[in-house]
Amino acid sequence: MMDEGFALQYADRRVKERGFKNYRVVYREFVLPGDGTLSFQAHNEIWLVLHIDWGLIVKSDYGRYDHWYTQGITENSHEHGDKIQILNTLKEQRKIRFLQVILKTNDDGGKK
Repeated sequence: MMDEGFALQYADRRVKERGFKNYRVVYREFVLPGDGTLSFQAHNEIWLVLHIDWGLIVKSDYGRYDHWYTQGITENSHEHGDKIQILNTLKEQRKIRFLQVILKTNDDGGKK
């Protein structure tokens, strides 16, 4: 998991690397019911994992964060985007917190 201060600095750098100057940050927290799944689209967004309860798996076009089935996995991705799916592998409700970074374009479609 990322420390909140580091996540904010990281987000600023990633936004610039993508050629954007403007963005908005939103703290998001989801509580998934036992065996629950949440799927959503996050195009032109960066989702950074701040906290993840044991038993949750995050999959996206950017990678996977999975500290439940870690056999053979040597790296977890803290950055997610495009199509994101969160799975609760346990019978109890679980919580996950993200820093959502929404990339903003000008009214004319430019990346100013």
